[in-house]
Amino acid sequence: MPTLKSIFTSPFPDEADFQMEVHPVTLAFIGGCAYLEPTFLEDLQRKALPQQRFAALLTTFFYAAFAWLDAAVAPDLKYQLWFVRFAVVCPSFLAVLLLSYSRRAWPYFQFMMLAGALVGGLGIIYMTMIGNPLIVRTYYAGIMLVLMFLYGFLWLRFVWASLCGWTLIAAYALAVGLTRQLPAEVMTNNAFFGISANLIGMAVGYAIERYRRRDFYMRHLLQTQRRTVEAAKEVLEERISERTTLLAQANEELRREIEAHQRLSWEKQMLEGQLRHAQKMEAIGTLAGGIAHDFNNILAAIMGQTELALMQITNKKEAEQCLSEVINASLRAKDLVGQILAFSRQSESELKPLQISLVVKEAMRLIRATLPASIAIRQRILAVESIVVADATQIHQIVINLCTNAAHAMEGASGTLEISLMEEEVQAQTTQDSGASSAMQPEPGQYVCLSVSDTGHGIPEYLLERIFDPYFTTKAKGVGTGLGLAVVRGIVQNHGGFIQVKSTPGQGTTFRVYLPLVQGYLKPDDQAFLHTLTKGNEHILLVDDEEGLAELGARLLTTLGYRVAAFTSAQLAVEEFRTHPEDFDLVITDMVMPHMNGEQLAREILALRPQMPIIVYTGFTNIVATEKIKQMGVRAVLRKPITIQGLSQTIRKVLRERGAGPPQKD
Repeated sequence: MPTLKSIFTSPFPDEADFQMEVHPVTLAFIGGCAYLEPTFLEDLQRKALPQQRFAALLTTFFYAAFAWLDAAVAPDLKYQLWFVRFAVVCPSFLAVLLLSYSRRAWPYFQFMMLAGALVGGLGIIYMTMIGNPLIVRTYYAGIMLVLMFLYGFLWLRFVWASLCGWTLIAAYALAVGLTRQLPAEVMTNNAFFGISANLIGMAVGYAIERYRRRDFYMRHLLQTQRRTVEAAKEVLEERISERTTLLAQANEELRREIEAHQRLSWEKQMLEGQLRHAQKMEAIGTLAGGIAHDFNNILAAIMGQTELALMQITNKKEAEQCLSEVINASLRAKDLVGQILAFSRQSESELKPLQISLVVKEAMRLIRATLPASIAIRQRILAVESIVVADATQIHQIVINLCTNAAHAMEGASGTLEISLMEEEVQAQTTQDSGASSAMQPEPGQYVCLSVSDTGHGIPEYLLERIFDPYFTTKAKGVGTGLGLAVVRGIVQNHGGFIQVKSTPGQGTTFRVYLPLVQGYLKPDDQAFLHTLTKGNEHILLVDDEEGLAELGARLLTTLGYRVAAFTSAQLAVEEFRTHPEDFDLVITDMVMPHMNGEQLAREILALRPQMPIIVYTGFTNIVATEKIKQMGVRAVLRKPITIQGLSQTIRKVLRERGAGPPQKD
């Protein structure tokens, strides 16, 4: 057993001792960490097993379900193709699934999953070799599905997944080359996309396994430190019990040293948790950009079709009202995408005059449906007409976060949740009230005060100054992240307001959010849609790789009086412009397109006609990128989903700046 001297004279390990050592290619633990490799592999297989079983079932289902495609594209070969599916591949998948229930097979399960992936991929390649030209051209997509499962779903180690991926790509290239049924350019295109997909999959697989190893390594370090602290605690307790009566002063000093050691260990765990959260939030930020692009494409189609219907309906008040509600919902969805991007630090929130009582009432309708029946809700909305400059989605988030925290504080008991909204004049000494904690210092003036009170367990005074710290939480593990109040504080600061907190342990807590009041705001006309449209008769070149959006844009612009040439291929659009450069008055293009994006298309157009007006729209805005494309000659950049009002007004503004005359009002 270690002695007190050995514990308190041993220095803490250097930072270098905590560095994870892994092989740069295989990612296996090496050096001082090599002893962790067997334990990590066992832990990885134990955690991966449920998903791998599900993957075996899912791949069996998909492989069998696509048998209908065999009959559709090659009825004369369907029995040969079905033999591959049902006699070779599907039984192989089911065999892997059955073996997963044998503990003796677990040490070799990575290789069995690898073999299953190879059988599935080679089965598709074999069907490609024996199939007709249509199969040769289309079944290539099956290889891409196998690569998706291989890198993102099967929990295979990076080295085995990469070996399998390159094997399938090479086998496909060899098979297609031997059949000679594909043109050289198509084969080259498929090979390019296959290699690109495999490289992307390798990067994803490499990152995922590295994060898993880092998480395992950090857990190992925490367990090691915990054992060290427990050993120290046992030694200290033994010595204290022996000398309690004789060394009271020494006993007190040792108790303080134990508390200090435990505090350092707790702070170390908090820092490590923050590091893991920071890495996760960085991944979420990257993902949000891709989600925003696809989601905004869907919203653009919804809003465009609705606006087109509004423009063409006459004397249909009920229909107009319903369609207006659809547009309002779509605009809220657009704001939600903006919130995702703001959270990932890729765009800023949109602040505008807002009747805050409407947002609070909407949030309370949502909260009421989620709270238990034991919690009563009281509302006092006095500031009904009050206006603040704010982002509606972020105000909604403030109400939801504060009410959710209040509900957690009353969990397991009956209580009352009270929400009030009123106007207040704030003096400089507001934050000096006894028993109150303020997250920021206010400026004197007129404010709208949102108050959320509960009758829960309250917050101890020594924790009041920490509740707004990121990742600080007193909730049980898995209940809260510690980000809710930190997010609320950040939103309030961005809106020029401040927060006060007053809490009494055992009686409850009150959060008071103050936002600056705006005077003299003119409420907009909800029926002003048609009156804000501007029309024209110019010839517009429209480019969007989404066929539905290209068709929709052409119909909207044609309804406004414009002549439109719509293309879903940027290359074809450039060729048309090169043939007739003087026939067009304006170019409107999407930013994210395959083969040639909006920036490249704009460069091609401007090279042929330097003063050509160009409008670019995109679902993923970035201030730096926007300024860059504007500097090269693009006249305007719009964020999707774009509305017909915004698009029509931007078109007239761009054409007017070019010298096309004043806008033509509807």
